[in-house]
Amino acid sequence: MELNDKVILITGASGGIGAATARQLAGKGMALALAGRDVGKLEMVADDCRKVGALAEAFPGEITEEAYTASLPDAVQTRFGALHALFNNAGVFETGSFETADMSRWDMALDVNFRSLLHLTKAAIPHLLEHPESAIINLSSIAGRMTFGGGGIYSATKHAVHAFSGCLFEDLRDKGLKVATIYPGFVDTGMTAGVQGERSHMIQPDDVARTVHFVLEFPANACPTEIVIRPQFPL
Repeated sequence: MELNDKVILITGASGGIGAATARQLAGKGMALALAGRDVGKLEMVADDCRKVGALAEAFPGEITEEAYTASLPDAVQTRFGALHALFNNAGVFETGSFETADMSRWDMALDVNFRSLLHLTKAAIPHLLEHPESAIINLSSIAGRMTFGGGGIYSATKHAVHAFSGCLFEDLRDKGLKVATIYPGFVDTGMTAGVQGERSHMIQPDDVARTVHFVLEFPANACPTEIVIRPQFPL
């Protein structure tokens, strides 16, 4: 995909990986539709993108509300005239033993990490398929390829993203729509604030942003469907 003037919708765009990706792609001339709950933070990211000459707009809302996800791609289309790519980045890091789990929190993690992704993707696909080259990039986790104690709901939702993404690629590959999934280890963001270890050894948000950029510019005849990112050094 030639990125200049193309439009990407990024969820969880108010900080961390989402904000880093917005800034990375703004520098390549993309127009940014920024989704998230915190209007103030979204506007700050949008301003950063505008400073390098990119078009950027905040679309604040609650990702778990179906009315919001159902209308969001239409709103982006109305504002920018097109939608070429979707980065499903929003997520929460909920862990703990199933035996003592607060099931309301597990339901929330399921809603944020997977159910909202399904609904937003469903709403976005008709817009994406209007273009000969388009892309959906889903953020899973290394936990979407393995399991660990206390990771029941987080790992389950990220495994679900993994399985859904693979099936979606098979369903739509002949229409030219790329579907790629990124599987990072621990990333140095607020979501991992409680993780012990040397934070400078963690993957940085810009590392994931560069990976999104890589997928978008990959040649049209092939698709990097799965990309695993691991910290080079132990935490």
